[in-house]
Amino acid sequence: MPYAHPSPRTGTAQDLLRVVTRAYEIELEKNGLLLPEKTETSRRWVEPFFRLMGIAAAMVMETLPGDWNVAIHDRIYAMLSAPYSYAFEPSLAVVGRAHALAQALEKRTGRAPALLALLSHPPVTGELEHLNFELVRHATHLMRSVRGHPCRPRLVAATDPFALDATSIFGEGFYAGFVGTYHLGIDRLALGRDHLGTALTPQASWTAMPRRLFRVLSRGGEVGLVLSGGIPSTGRVLYGVRDWARRVRHESPHSVDPNEVEARLRADPSFQLFFRLARQAVEKISMPNGTWRVFDAWLMAACAGLFPGQDGEQAAVAALSALSIPTERREPLLEELRRDLTHETPTRRRLFRLLANRVGRRRPLLFLPVVHRLAPPGIEIREAWSMETENARRVVTRRADIPEKAEAMTADEFADRFVQENFA
Repeated sequence: MPYAHPSPRTGTAQDLLRVVTRAYEIELEKNGLLLPEKTETSRRWVEPFFRLMGIAAAMVMETLPGDWNVAIHDRIYAMLSAPYSYAFEPSLAVVGRAHALAQALEKRTGRAPALLALLSHPPVTGELEHLNFELVRHATHLMRSVRGHPCRPRLVAATDPFALDATSIFGEGFYAGFVGTYHLGIDRLALGRDHLGTALTPQASWTAMPRRLFRVLSRGGEVGLVLSGGIPSTGRVLYGVRDWARRVRHESPHSVDPNEVEARLRADPSFQLFFRLARQAVEKISMPNGTWRVFDAWLMAACAGLFPGQDGEQAAVAALSALSIPTERREPLLEELRRDLTHETPTRRRLFRLLANRVGRRRPLLFLPVVHRLAPPGIEIREAWSMETENARRVVTRRADIPEKAEAMTADEFADRFVQENFA
């Protein structure tokens, strides 16, 4: 195998990411792709030094005026995307409508809205990889224009060895230090690595970073986030499949009796195959603890095509049967899964629910969709949406081009509509 991502068994939800990293390793091996070699020694003794340099750079950035930060990031993103560049036009009507909606929200609620720019994810290699940097550059300028005064847009970005495997150990360390400190870096493989580097940015751990995100937004900050949660193949399996698994568990009459579900699963041939193959591959795939995590790992592995003979839809059908989901609900639920497995961006209902409950109760949210275009290559800014939490079950939404039309719906319904409109 040309490359193996460091992913020690932890007995936590982190072990589920091993399904994704292992699928990627198989793809690397099949295509003969070689990544930079990074030894355990270099991770332990070299990477922390460059991570400290990144942390120091982040501390310097915090002392600079907000517009200086925007200008510096603009220069960095422009260099990374060169020779390609797409001009951001603050005079666009869609930008003006987003600004007007933000002002109306503040006037109506007495609190400036948090800004969340939601981005698509272009290819990470080839001629179109520059779109990734242009998306972030445009999102940064968009948030500054919508806010109407100096601000410090932050970016949610992965800083773990899986995300940075194509960079050198020096670049990995500096990026993890800077993004994990100034921005909202997330280390999806933080647990189990007893390195100084990981200890230098504890706030970037996947166990701590979500609280940091909600805190920034609850204070009225500005954040850019790739809605798929990573490259599309990762997002579909890590978020699309897991969100679907949670959804069907909650609809099951056995939702509070995992032992009953496990007994029913062990009688299913598809699950038996997964369990047997997973045990044989224990050095490559860490079996998580607990029935529900094993349930998630099974569906993720099947949908990732990780084991021969495991088909994602067949596993989903078996899962619905084991959970005793009513017959009339099975096809609609399967259709939801098909949607998330065939689209670039999963619906991310759980994320929208958390935003409504953790942020929306304190201040309104303004969602700013920024998406890439392939033919011809470019960046599109689409209509902003506002969300105000009405109660524990419903939110009130408005679209910038029809701000007089307020609609009440659940956070799940808003997620379905927003993602379908902008990321289908």
